[in-house]
Amino acid sequence: MPNKRSAGAQLVPAAGRSWKDPLPGVPVTQRGYAEGFRGVPIHYTVYGEGQPAIACCNGVGVSTFFWKYVVRYFAPRHRVIVWDYRGHNASGLPKRMVPSNFSMQANARDLHAVLDATGTERAWRRFPQRVAGLVPICGGYGKPLDTFFHVPAVSHRLFAGLHHLAINYTDELEAVLRPLLRSPLPFFLARLGAVNAQLLNFDDLKPYFEHLSEISLKVFFLMANEMQKHDAEGWLGKIRVPTLVVAGENDLFTPVTLALEMRDRIRGAELLLLPKGTHSGLIEHPELLNLRLEKFLRERVAATSKPPQRTTVIPMPPPRKEPAAL
Repeated sequence: MPNKRSAGAQLVPAAGRSWKDPLPGVPVTQRGYAEGFRGVPIHYTVYGEGQPAIACCNGVGVSTFFWKYVVRYFAPRHRVIVWDYRGHNASGLPKRMVPSNFSMQANARDLHAVLDATGTERAWRRFPQRVAGLVPICGGYGKPLDTFFHVPAVSHRLFAGLHHLAINYTDELEAVLRPLLRSPLPFFLARLGAVNAQLLNFDDLKPYFEHLSEISLKVFFLMANEMQKHDAEGWLGKIRVPTLVVAGENDLFTPVTLALEMRDRIRGAELLLLPKGTHSGLIEHPELLNLRLEKFLRERVAATSKPPQRTTVIPMPPPRKEPAAL
């Protein structure tokens, strides 16, 4: 495993940097690797200082680049922790490429390891008394294919076919898809409705497609399949911390109806609806999101946080139990 940690505030110059480097001009207070579930090295970066800490959890297939506006806004007053899921960007792989090593439980345990490595209070379902707040952004509580583009029958069949190819013919599928992901095609397809071209800067999407072209498709589809199996619906009524549900008005992946359901079923939850926003709301409405999150932290989280160094988690769903891999 690489060096586990480096600490001390550092500023990264902007010249010649890529999205894989720390954000330029923002103090990096800690960077390194945590020993995740079953020994997998999990890469993380901590920006800024201050409480409560904000732990940013990505979507499957995504690295930390979409959090840059949150990091820049909150790092002067908060510790902001960004990290990569196993098999994503700089994080390592498990020894065995089996489903249980890519489950939502594995991701939650990796988050646990990152929070321990950074000296931050644990923030997941098994320790609810240590969670200061939850902010699910453009995501549901499970089974995302059931709402994907509002045509679940098509989504399930398409995913099943790609999953079969990715698991059994990984090299061949990557040989076809990787050049396409590095071409203008995904930007053209995104303009058809997956994003709002009038709201976002398309430069913010470049790291996403570059990362997709590099990640192992077997990793992506193993984790995406586990995400589809996952269902935290039964936990919605048990959440007892301030919760801000964020949804894009025109999100084709996670519709507003799902966000409304989460708001109504989580006690005391609030809803931020991003006007004309899509599943890319983080980079379509960064100013609105940051201001609303700041208000939520000030009025809801700070007012109810009693134990020191509690953490606001964005946006990790509770894990379900998985059988241990043999």
